[in-house]
Amino acid sequence: MRKTVLVPTLKTYCDAHIARDGSEEDATDTLTLGDRTWDLCLEHSIRFGRYLMDAMGDGLTDVDRSEPASVPATVEPEPVAVVEPSPVVESESDAEDVSEAAAEPEPVPSVMLAGQVPGYDWQSARDALRNAGYEVVGRADDSTVLLILGEGGERNGHKLRDARERSIPCMDVRAPGRFKSAVLSGEFTGGDPLPEPAKVDGSGTSERERNKAIRRWARANGYYVPERGRLPIHVRQAYEVTHRDSSEGKARAA
Repeated sequence: MRKTVLVPTLKTYCDAHIARDGSEEDATDTLTLGDRTWDLCLEHSIRFGRYLMDAMGDGLTDVDRSEPASVPATVEPEPVAVVEPSPVVESESDAEDVSEAAAEPEPVPSVMLAGQVPGYDWQSARDALRNAGYEVVGRADDSTVLLILGEGGERNGHKLRDARERSIPCMDVRAPGRFKSAVLSGEFTGGDPLPEPAKVDGSGTSERERNKAIRRWARANGYYVPERGRLPIHVRQAYEVTHRDSSEGKARAA
């Protein structure tokens, strides 16, 4: 006699798909930061890996990237038949030239992106640059050919200093439509003035401390702000207006 039995199966779905559109995509990887853990599919695992590499300037060393070498077992060599050498002998210098050319592929040009590109979110701006044949890096290296300056880019002091020290040209895309025109034409060119890095405010507060203060104020006043990443422009403006009015009121009272 045959009998059908239903066995419950536990499945793990990608948290990013669920948060974005409620779809259920099988998770293949787990991302853990501090005491928080996310289950991710292969697509989002690669995407968030790129986020971290851009944010930290691809801080992994060659040793970190390499797989641990396994110790081969000792195997007795098998007898090998002796083959007579070819009458055409390649010189040592020719062999070295061929091996060096094969070992050194052409470097991919890279760009730094400082600030928010008008009309683009964080990921779509970087995808557009990668589709144009560029790598996007957090700190300049020998392959970096351009600094693209967006809104708020003057607060990214280390990228501005890298560009100045290495004489990397700047392309200012804060004007609406300029970045899109470059994407459509496939030409990203520099030549714009490089601004000075923005200094901390008069109280000596750093940018990180200031962002924390804005997040606390925004949540206390009913604004939604993400746990990490760039703060929305309208939240920053509301914070500035509120605190400017508060400081002016104190000055009049004094």
